[in-house]
Amino acid sequence: ARKKGLRITRIVETHTHADHISGNRDLAAAAHARIFLHAASGATFDHSALRDGEEIEVGNVLLKVLHTPGHTPDSISLLVTDRSRGDVPWFVLTGDTMFVGSVGRPDLGGAQAAEEIYDSLSNTLLTLDDSVEVYPAHGSGSLCGRAMSAKSGSTIGFERRFNPLLQTRSKSEFVDLLMAGTPPKPPSFDKIVGKNRGLIPLQSAKPRPYTAREAWEAIRQGACVLDIRDPGTFGESHVPGAINVWIESPQFADRVGWFVPSGTPLILVTQSPSDLDRAVVSLGRVGVDEVTGFLQWGMIDWKSDGLPVESVPQITVYDLASWMTERPELVVIDVREPFEWLEGHIDGAVHLPMMEARERVRELPPDRPKAVLCAGGLRSSTVISALKREGLTDWYNVTGGMTAWTKAGYSVVDRS
Repeated sequence: ARKKGLRITRIVETHTHADHISGNRDLAAAAHARIFLHAASGATFDHSALRDGEEIEVGNVLLKVLHTPGHTPDSISLLVTDRSRGDVPWFVLTGDTMFVGSVGRPDLGGAQAAEEIYDSLSNTLLTLDDSVEVYPAHGSGSLCGRAMSAKSGSTIGFERRFNPLLQTRSKSEFVDLLMAGTPPKPPSFDKIVGKNRGLIPLQSAKPRPYTAREAWEAIRQGACVLDIRDPGTFGESHVPGAINVWIESPQFADRVGWFVPSGTPLILVTQSPSDLDRAVVSLGRVGVDEVTGFLQWGMIDWKSDGLPVESVPQITVYDLASWMTERPELVVIDVREPFEWLEGHIDGAVHLPMMEARERVRELPPDRPKAVLCAGGLRSSTVISALKREGLTDWYNVTGGMTAWTKAGYSVVDRS
């Protein structure tokens, strides 16, 4: 803002977040700005309450508050008019109520919240002109909805015609369809909401260096190792029981928050010193602030001390294709999301979406070799590391995943 000669005077949030810690108070302190939230937010820190129909003027721009509850009780959308180009609304910032190709998940209220989303769409957003542009808070890959488009924007008219959730013929049909596809709640859901309402203090992790022996003792006392190296390096050798989420993974912090045991002290294994600070900041934003330390000299020190080491063999899609013929006992497990599975998967594979893996672990045969794949080999490594903690063995990570499989010309089964 300063580089553009602008000054931040107001911070408006579309809803209380449940998947990450808001930076609103940090930004307000740095910019000496006022925080604005809907009156239903339940926030206990200093802020100004917004109500439906209220207007905020910023020069020639007018923002009109539209209360669109459902995703959360305090969800709002902001209808934006640039009066220098006319009095007709130009676009709407829909927060987590409407996405491109999807709608928000009913986080707090289940089926009743889904009904509220339907009403917010039908009675508020879909009453806008088809020409009004739509800019949501998230795109593809977010945990706040399902099957979202990677496009950053759309129009009311396009969504009215092509958004699958908006093609339903009744409220009950909408609710059934939305509830059937709602992703599981993040494990730290309540903690994050509490922090964002000011009910739980914000705190920053201050990890210290651990020798291999110190880390081993901490693990024996209940600490968990988070290995943020790439899957190949992790696969070569890692601390037994470590969770692997590569720091360069999409939604790195969200995935960590999903798989690490809640409230458990974490010890990081990093690939480079700079990864430590990046990880601590990212994890803090999703409420994972129990990072107590890091393995100072990495796996070199660990191996030198003669401590136990485990590995996960990495195999190519060519290996997988051969093994499927030569080893009938092999179980192929696909951990991609349902919409990815429907676009094409390996015939005979078991579909075990990443976020459901731990809950459904008992569905997997403990005495058979298991080859796991996703789109490229990152999620599969995370799932393997998590399910190894459940006691299952004989895992193989398929590098390149379904992207490499289809590129190699191997057959797939799709929804047709």
